[in-house]
Amino acid sequence: MTNRVSIEIHPIEGRHSVAQKSEFMKRATEAVVKILNCSAEEVVVSIIEYRPENVSRAGTPFTERG
Repeated sequence: MTNRVSIEIHPIEGRHSVAQKSEFMKRATEAVVKILNCSAEEVVVSIIEYRPENVSRAGTPFTERG
């Protein structure tokens, strides 16, 4: 059986560039490899972006937070 380590984050859509997301995935993979002593091939990083109108904090949608 192949081991797999998954990291999933849920940022608001449009807040981060493709370059920033790519850098995050690279550095997150490097950190997991170092800390958990696994191979990079075992690390899966997913960035699932939410539309701001579909996310709230303290009951206020991000589209109304300014």
